Amino acid sequence: MKANILIVEDDPMVQFIHRSYLERLAVFERIFSVETVEEAQEMLQKETIELLLLDIHLKDGNGLELLQTLREQQQAVDVIMITAADETRLISQSLHLGMLDYLIKPFSFERFAQSIQVFQQRRESLKHPRIAQQQIDLLLQGNQKGPWIELEKGLTEDTLQLIQETIRTIKQPFTVQELAQACALSHVSVRKYVAHLEKTKAIRSENVYTKIGRPYKQYFLTYAEKQTTD
Repeated sequence: MKANILIVEDDPMVQFIHRSYLERLAVFERIFSVETVEEAQEMLQKETIELLLLDIHLKDGNGLELLQTLREQQQAVDVIMITAADETRLISQSLHLGMLDYLIKPFSFERFAQSIQVFQQRRESLKHPRIAQQQIDLLLQGNQKGPWIELEKGLTEDTLQLIQETIRTIKQPFTVQELAQACALSHVSVRKYVAHLEKTKAIRSENVYTKIGRPYKQYFLTYAEKQTTD
């Protein structure tokens, strides 16, 4: 199920830019927006919000104080600070309060999308009861990953999400044919999504050589430990 996101920004133009970027990404169920700390607190009580895009300097208060309140209340919401404030002191405070990312205005769509991708991967990874060390490393180094790559024409976020979820449940390594069967999708369609996931380094591949016939590719999640067969 897709997450809900709340934009806390008192500049209408900046708020519009955030919303247009989010609509372009099309990965959230609902997009809410407010202009003040008070409105944000009210919205968090009424709706289930998984991610907050939070400015620091707001009309009625300080975004960092809101973040501190959320942590004291142990609210399970991720926070991306989006602000013009570039002082080291504020960035340090945000880090200590457990922000997911810190974007300084103005920023590119690609950098914004990268930040949202980090949130998505973290959210999906923490759904599982156990987690491998490689996956923990990726979560902690999420902001150091490569650039976000926009989906090619004909590919959709919903199908991509289905394929990603299926990959996490099937045996590693896997082939395109095995993934296509598990997803109940065409081999040709799945191959395109696999190529996209390999570009974004979500999966990796290796060639398998046999005594007879041509070599074929098998794929692994980038954080998964290679499983051995008996």
